[in-house]
Amino acid sequence: MKKNMLKTLFTALLISIICILPAKAAGSDVLKVGLYYSSNALPAANLQNVTGIGYGYEVGYFDADRQFVSLYGITDHNKITMVKDKLIYIDSSNTYYDVKPSSFTTMIAPYHLQLNTQFETKEEMDEAITLLKDHGLTAFPAFADGMYAVRSGQYETHAKAEEALLEVAEITGLEFSVCGYSNTCYTVTVTGTNTILFEYDNGGPLAIMPIYEEGKAQTWFKGYKYYGGFEYNRVNGNDISVINYVTEDDYAKGVVPYEVNPTWHEEVLKVQALCAKSYAQNCIGKHKSQGFDICNTTHCQVYHGTNQATAKSDAACDAVSGQYVIYDGKIANTFFHASSGGHTEDVENIWGTKHDYLRGVPDDYLKYTNSPYENWSYRLSLDKITKILKSKGYSVTNITDFYVSKYSKYGNVLQLAFVDETYGRKTVSGDTARTLLNSSTYDVTIYSHRYTVTSDSAGVYIGNRQVRSISDIFAIGADFIKKAITGNWNDIKVLSKNGVSTISTGSGSSDIIIQGSGSGHNIGMSQWGARGMAENGINYIDIIKHYFTGVEVGNVD
Repeated sequence: MKKNMLKTLFTALLISIICILPAKAAGSDVLKVGLYYSSNALPAANLQNVTGIGYGYEVGYFDADRQFVSLYGITDHNKITMVKDKLIYIDSSNTYYDVKPSSFTTMIAPYHLQLNTQFETKEEMDEAITLLKDHGLTAFPAFADGMYAVRSGQYETHAKAEEALLEVAEITGLEFSVCGYSNTCYTVTVTGTNTILFEYDNGGPLAIMPIYEEGKAQTWFKGYKYYGGFEYNRVNGNDISVINYVTEDDYAKGVVPYEVNPTWHEEVLKVQALCAKSYAQNCIGKHKSQGFDICNTTHCQVYHGTNQATAKSDAACDAVSGQYVIYDGKIANTFFHASSGGHTEDVENIWGTKHDYLRGVPDDYLKYTNSPYENWSYRLSLDKITKILKSKGYSVTNITDFYVSKYSKYGNVLQLAFVDETYGRKTVSGDTARTLLNSSTYDVTIYSHRYTVTSDSAGVYIGNRQVRSISDIFAIGADFIKKAITGNWNDIKVLSKNGVSTISTGSGSSDIIIQGSGSGHNIGMSQWGARGMAENGINYIDIIKHYFTGVEVGNVD
């Protein structure tokens, strides 16, 4: 037995040379990226090893240091599908269902017979599998409760498995038990068939790692190719979440060509790679409750593997391998956006929390690009603004005015005000000043914080200046103390060198005009601005230092 255990350890060591993800420190270089999870979790998840037949996969788990531990090798198939241990139906288009469809070609049944003897080594398990096959039975490997096991047959119900139990025991002279329909079990199958290759029921997630001999394997999953390995986690014992375990450099290769055009200047691609990696390091644990670090959507940053990667974008990621954006000895949280429209913003003005390296800076090199966000505008009626605000849960009846009530020193909108005929004047600040009117229903997108709001509506004027609300003007008394004004517009008179006059009203169409430039939250790096800088000969380090105040580019201990 000890000899077999040593052999197993030696085999695992050889596998680790081929499959294991390298790390600078425990877990620091390996990211867990959520691909499908929560409401998008799957009854079945398929993979295809791009390397081809003969390479296949290793089946096992990821340890606490995010390193892959192999339990079993599948080398005869490069297309496999992981399903939950329930009754699964497959139709003619290889679509998997956990509810019986109107038609199907085959099904994967959840109940099996398990040999009562379990094994410490794969070799002992394989001998038992051969023995059962010699008796004319189907048999496949499993790993359950920390031991290797042998299972046979597929049965739709526990009762049918019980019926087969005595017959199989009589044929083989061995003892079996019924197993299956486990909330913690994963079944590995040949894609499109009910052929079971392996089952894993060890109380934790299943992991799959593609086998490769040269270069790096890429694996198809849901129309995208990915580096690294995959983890499958049955949330609450039901559908399967899919998580990609990938080194941060390979992760960057799957972010850069989706966040910026991979044909852009190589210095911009380096900047984006640095921002993607530094941001990701600050996201470790962000989705901890869902079992991963960072998601693959704009909620974190877009990540779709290698489909759009080019030699140029990959080379840029390799060029900054081991580097991060550093502030005060720590990896900076490197936020980025498409275009500032002319000037980025101090982070606390948008999100409330101050960071000394996230200061507003001029984005002067935008003028050298043809950014699609250079100018945009909307004309909105007050009635449409009322409908948008109502759809977002605001207590309003009829908006009578809408305007910018506060700009930052850089010219970005910090606060919006709107006046309702019933509830009076209200304001919104921070990021809401950008997103307040965004509505897919009404086809409105206020892209950035850099915009102006003007009005064609009938307005109130003091001299040549339009005044939005009575609360925006004050009176200076004989004691030189500023006092708020109350009452109605018609009650107010203005005293000037020309004598006493009434407040005048303009005329117009009652529309609000919003004109702006830029796209995004205006914090950190501006992608189109960085492109302009790179095309004017500025290298990636200086671009980073421009957008992130007081930072360095390097490694951390």
